[in-house]
Amino acid sequence: MNDSVAQCRHLLSVAEGILVGLDDSHRAFEPHMGTKTAGWLIGHLAVTGDGGLRLYGRRSLCPKEWRVKFTRGSQPSVNPDDYPPMEQMLGMFRDVYTDLCIAATEANVAGMEAVNPYEPALAAFPTVGVFVAWMLTGHLGYHLGQLAGWRAAAGLGRVHSLAPPT
Repeated sequence: MNDSVAQCRHLLSVAEGILVGLDDSHRAFEPHMGTKTAGWLIGHLAVTGDGGLRLYGRRSLCPKEWRVKFTRGSQPSVNPDDYPPMEQMLGMFRDVYTDLCIAATEANVAGMEAVNPYEPALAAFPTVGVFVAWMLTGHLGYHLGQLAGWRAAAGLGRVHSLAPPT
């Protein structure tokens, strides 16, 4: 799990270059019809990371009403009033992943080997440890890539380096 946490922390450092300059006007902006909005992507990452916290028995950080708005299968809205303020979503995203990295490093073996209770992901990620490792790496990286693409489509300028440190 330490490798997954190290990768997550690197992705979070990369995320800062992607998140630069996002404000309330970007929450529901859809640069191309059918794309996910910045608000949905950030909220979705916060909610799914928060689900990882609950798998480790930690207290949930995201408000419960966020789950309906941002969970898997929910649809992005083009109404900015459907989203919390951008500053709140960004803060929650950072807080959730900071705590999830700590939870993952502190998790006991029995907790990591427990059966993944999230049925839609059970076949691919049979244990809590494997599922959370994916949340920390693949899932986070995938949606940060979408957000980087959103940024480019929205004309917000280039993303700082995505390369691993040398």
